[in-house]
Amino acid sequence: MAEHESTPPPPTPPKGPPQDENVLQDVFQTRYREVTVSAIVFAILIGIVMNAAITYAGLKIGFTIGGSAIAAVLGFGVLRGMLRKGSILETNIAQTIASAVNTSNSGVIFTVPVLFLLGYQITMGDRDFWTITLACVAGALLGTVFIIPLRKQMLDIERLRFPSPTGVATILKSPGAGTAKAVVLLVGCLLGAIIVLPASLPSIQLTASLDELDALVERDRITPEERDHTLMIAQWIEEEAAPQEVYALGERAAARRELLRLRDEAAKARADNLLELRAQYREVSRALEADLAAVPYNEHLARRAYLASEGEKEWSELISRQTGWATRPIFGYQDIPWRYPAEVDEEATAHVQAEDLGADPVLTRRVDRNRDGRPDKRFADNSIDIGRWIGLPGQFPLILAIAPFALGAGYITGKAGLFVLAGGILAYFFITPLAYNSGWMPATIQAHQAGGYSLTEFTRPLGIGLLLGGAMLGIVFSFPAIREAIKSIGAASKLKTGSDELGLKTIGVSIVLGLIVLFIAADIAGNTPINPGNCPITNEPIDRQIDTAEYGGYTIGFATEDAALMWEMEWTEEQRKAFMASEFARPGLLSQLNPHIRAAVIAIIGAVWIWFAGIIISQCAGMTDWSPISGMSLLTIVLVLMLAGSGAVLGAVLLGAALCVAITLAADMMGDMKTGYLVGSKPKRQQFIELCVVWMGPIIAMFVLFIIAEANLVTDGVAIGPEVDMPAPQAFALEAVITGVQGGEMPYALYGFGAILGCLLGLGAFSGLGVLVGISMFLPFMFIATYGIGCLVNMAVKKIKGAAWAEAWGVPFAAGLIVGDAMLSLGINLTVLILES
Repeated sequence: MAEHESTPPPPTPPKGPPQDENVLQDVFQTRYREVTVSAIVFAILIGIVMNAAITYAGLKIGFTIGGSAIAAVLGFGVLRGMLRKGSILETNIAQTIASAVNTSNSGVIFTVPVLFLLGYQITMGDRDFWTITLACVAGALLGTVFIIPLRKQMLDIERLRFPSPTGVATILKSPGAGTAKAVVLLVGCLLGAIIVLPASLPSIQLTASLDELDALVERDRITPEERDHTLMIAQWIEEEAAPQEVYALGERAAARRELLRLRDEAAKARADNLLELRAQYREVSRALEADLAAVPYNEHLARRAYLASEGEKEWSELISRQTGWATRPIFGYQDIPWRYPAEVDEEATAHVQAEDLGADPVLTRRVDRNRDGRPDKRFADNSIDIGRWIGLPGQFPLILAIAPFALGAGYITGKAGLFVLAGGILAYFFITPLAYNSGWMPATIQAHQAGGYSLTEFTRPLGIGLLLGGAMLGIVFSFPAIREAIKSIGAASKLKTGSDELGLKTIGVSIVLGLIVLFIAADIAGNTPINPGNCPITNEPIDRQIDTAEYGGYTIGFATEDAALMWEMEWTEEQRKAFMASEFARPGLLSQLNPHIRAAVIAIIGAVWIWFAGIIISQCAGMTDWSPISGMSLLTIVLVLMLAGSGAVLGAVLLGAALCVAITLAADMMGDMKTGYLVGSKPKRQQFIELCVVWMGPIIAMFVLFIIAEANLVTDGVAIGPEVDMPAPQAFALEAVITGVQGGEMPYALYGFGAILGCLLGLGAFSGLGVLVGISMFLPFMFIATYGIGCLVNMAVKKIKGAAWAEAWGVPFAAGLIVGDAMLSLGINLTVLILES
């Protein structure tokens, strides 16, 4: 049953048929300040900042936080405090717009990163990027308009609570403190940026000078081998000469690059010698890679040295990160000159000195893990190993991340976040030590490596299972909400919608527009080759798609027209089936349909599912402030893979992202309507203005995601994943589902056990418990620990200052920590990309 609260009685529905009067005239009325230019501009800017910040944080910790309260606080600070104009209703419009621009980030970060994990090569601005973005925009539009007709039923009749939006209304009703709270939020932003600055600056790598090399080795920024390599290059530059073997390798590297240019030109012109050039390129590449593997030079260094010897380049161009020249990071926490005290390993020292009396003492692994003969630094750039400080065994990884965003997120979550901390303690202080001490890990794993090994082999698969089980149980627990939603549909159809609601014509046009955009995106994805990497005939990378063929409901790409003809005329059915099996591409239920018709059917089914799922999520959010968004996304992707086929991953993720964006915005729209209901705002104005701005959110979130991914590729060679502290936990769970549908090798026993455990946990305090614990077992403990400290600080502040003070002043400060951390980190990522370009 829906929970009720003391709210004003529902207004009497006006008599007469629904009307579509002049929407713009009614929205932009001038009788009192509500929808104003200053509110719109301010809200869009705040929404963009929050979207970027929460996208960044969500990729790290696996969940997002709402932005309405932050926007409400800032709204009073700017509109009333600085501009001296803001009213409660105007600030409500501002938080509505900001929330609409911000909220869709969860839909993007829960789904789209799975494409990176599955090996898709998508870059910012290419066709696939815009296809996914287009689908997300369609989802934003459909999710917003589908929920509008149910406003009266959910708010006026059923009186659903919507706890967080009710809290936002409370903020709006106490405008006196709004300006002061905005200042507190800005102080949090500044402090968050200051704390994370030394953790982020080392990502910016500058060219090191020769005078700095020894100091960089001393600071543990480069290895002695990297220093010696740089000195070798410097000697070549000074003498303007390199060894003959370098010239020979460089000449072949230059020849390969020239072959690549000729091959690309032949591909564009569809020249007759294309296959010959491709064969030559493959042969030269294989030989060159084999020779480079046996020498301490890379291709860039050899090629530039050769071209410099031929006078085609300057010798100074060998000074480059690409050639292996050492780089100097900007100052970070690791540069603090504070090391652990020396601690001699007596047994190892005796063994070494038995062979060489003059050998230096061997330090213990607790203080010298990189075995360079010196005690390690106490600080890493992004973490502090508290366990090493206090002498814990290495298999107990008590590490704190230097991450203000995690501290702020923990504070905002409060006591409920202790479930996340508990899951992390279970994973890293029970499962990991048990596995290490019981000999379940290889003998080569050292104690301090146990946490990383356990994360990969044990706790992460368990965490994925918990995520899946918890999400599925969340849907089961949503069945009462589904029943109430069906009742709402019937009841809403009997109500007369008067002039306080957005007109049916506007809603209808928006739905049709959203369907068209969703169909276009689904059609493009459906006609994208499932083999972007290699041509099935020539088995070489497809640099430019020359021709395609339809088979089994899929589009196959070929490098040449001859290859496409060979597929059609010479390949046997068994060969074709073997290739499709290698791409995990089994036929779907709709595989026999024309591709355009199939895309239309999938778009319509997707739209209906968006409508239904949006109602469920809104009901859940209204009752409990929690909703199974990730579970709905998983179901959507499985549904699309069943309809289109197991190889239609891009299309499945595309529709999953559209649905995820749609249902988050449906719940956000209804929450904003609840806030407006409590402060006296006219629904039509909120509905219209939100409909005008929802398209922005997915675009911003996509650009932020790809800026982060491409910066990670530049600095670490990995776009998304735990290797770059961007684990994207929900996307990892999604990868497990997709791989399972395709029949890949996965740790099914751990997934299954985790799913059962997630379901059992969901039967406890609340149905989302399995998801929270799953996320905590998936993430590195250093983020969980910092997040948990934030939760404990919230509880302490409530005990000392009271719940009202902790909410009124602590939440804006915590939100500032998140925004400051995220915005500075994004700025660093952009700087890395600019410098690399």
